[in-house]
Amino acid sequence: MVKHNDGLKVSRRDFLKTAGALGLLAAAGSSIPLGIFSTGCSKSNAPAGAQELSVNLAGEPAQIDPNRASWAAERSVISQVFEGLLGFDKTLTVIPVVAKELPTVANKGISSDGKTYTFNLKNNVTWSDGTKVMAKDFAYSIVRMLDPDLATEYASFYYPIAGAEAYNGAGTKTAAEKAALKAAVGVKATGDYTLQVTLGDAYPVFLQLMSLWPVYPVREDVITAQGDKWTEAGNYIGNGPFILTEWVHQDHMTFAQNPKYWGTKPKLTKITYKMITDANAALAAYKNGELDMSGVPVGTEKATMGDASLSPEIVRNADLTTFAFQFNVHVAPYDNLNLRKAISTAVDRASFVDKVRGGVGKVALSWIPPGMPGYDATLGTEYSFDVTKAKALLATALTELKLADASKLALKFQFSDTASNKTIAQFLQGQMKDNLNIDLTLEPMESKAFTQTVNSAKHTWAWFGWGADYPDPDNWLPQLFGTGAGNNHTTYSNPAFDAICKTAGKELDNTKRLQEWADAQKMVIADAPIVTMFYRERFNLVKPYFKGLTPTGMDGQIMGDQFWTNVTIEK
Repeated sequence: MVKHNDGLKVSRRDFLKTAGALGLLAAAGSSIPLGIFSTGCSKSNAPAGAQELSVNLAGEPAQIDPNRASWAAERSVISQVFEGLLGFDKTLTVIPVVAKELPTVANKGISSDGKTYTFNLKNNVTWSDGTKVMAKDFAYSIVRMLDPDLATEYASFYYPIAGAEAYNGAGTKTAAEKAALKAAVGVKATGDYTLQVTLGDAYPVFLQLMSLWPVYPVREDVITAQGDKWTEAGNYIGNGPFILTEWVHQDHMTFAQNPKYWGTKPKLTKITYKMITDANAALAAYKNGELDMSGVPVGTEKATMGDASLSPEIVRNADLTTFAFQFNVHVAPYDNLNLRKAISTAVDRASFVDKVRGGVGKVALSWIPPGMPGYDATLGTEYSFDVTKAKALLATALTELKLADASKLALKFQFSDTASNKTIAQFLQGQMKDNLNIDLTLEPMESKAFTQTVNSAKHTWAWFGWGADYPDPDNWLPQLFGTGAGNNHTTYSNPAFDAICKTAGKELDNTKRLQEWADAQKMVIADAPIVTMFYRERFNLVKPYFKGLTPTGMDGQIMGDQFWTNVTIEK
């Protein structure tokens, strides 16, 4: 659930339990003046033929305990060392990994009422120390993730599990009360290689949730013995294709092949994650052959595209992330629908992508991004850039608001005071003045103050983004637009929308379920609590000898980091 407010990141569910502290979105980078750079000579410190990959994590991961971790950098690490019952393939389809097969009603893995899931595990899966991975490891991990004292970020995703919400919310209970609630959670190993999960009600996207890292297995004995040190190199016991052999904090991580890996062995023998926080320094490292892949400083994308040496090495990939402006629809005059529609129609999104985003990204007129169930290319076309139409909508709004002209509109836009956010705000200010003759007042704020303003619904208009935790409309609509939802910072409330969300969230017929979500998204777009702007795109330079890169729309911090097992180095 990544939620980004004003270019700031909340968590990937914050890609979110409730709107918590916002941190700077690393992927957005910082504002860098546009300039042409020299390519220099590429070199490599690795011997020819060495299967060694070096990429940039862009900073120290905050938490690599799977139960506690967020998205981005954390997931980039975890997915190398751990594997779950289920996972996603390169098309983001759920597949069995440690599980023998996907549970279905037909194979009796899912009960006919959709409430009980039975996972049969493969019996040849081992931890990196050779110990067998068993159902008890998954049961321990899931219940631990719900521990109220652990304060995990993604616990609320798993509230459909019977007893999960009660246990996770037991922070003020006595130890005995917590123990009783823990025992009541609907997760248990019914055999060495059989895990049963009972839900409180049918939840058709539950298999997608079981494909995410918070429910990867972790070892109780290792955590008990090592405490908080269990995630350090040497203690970090996983069941994935690689092991963490070195962690020089704030500098780099090193991974090697897991000799006990039960699956198809990767060809890479070594992966280095560097922690270069400066985009210019990362690019220099790429040019010098110290990195095999790198992003480019924000603002230099067009220069990179025009560089004869670098342009052949560009790889672009759609990301399941949408950015938009959000109104606080219960604050005048943003409570006026025609004003919101006028503003949306008056924004030249193509110019934004070209001038502000350096040509990287795709214009967004609807909310759910391409590449996901629920994307509708025809939705939101009524907000295509049209100054004449926008002015007519504004005239209607002014009449409804009983205002003589646009000069009487006291519109304000709040944003976290960073260089990149300032550029976005100034673009919006220019659009309002040029296309609607509206004077928009910009209100830059210190990051923490801005976060508090948004979380307390005291803002009027702000910038935000959302990224997929799992590729389904269930992850994109109720948490952001449901009445009173934790991440609903537009304060939007529509009883008809809420009713559809409630029905769709339990509908087991997938065709009917997706139609219900389509109807729900249409309501949101029609009510215009947001001005969708662009679908994010990853833009990277990749060495030509780096073969097998497999990007997806749900990668972590590094493009293609979910499939390093596909990679070979052919120098």
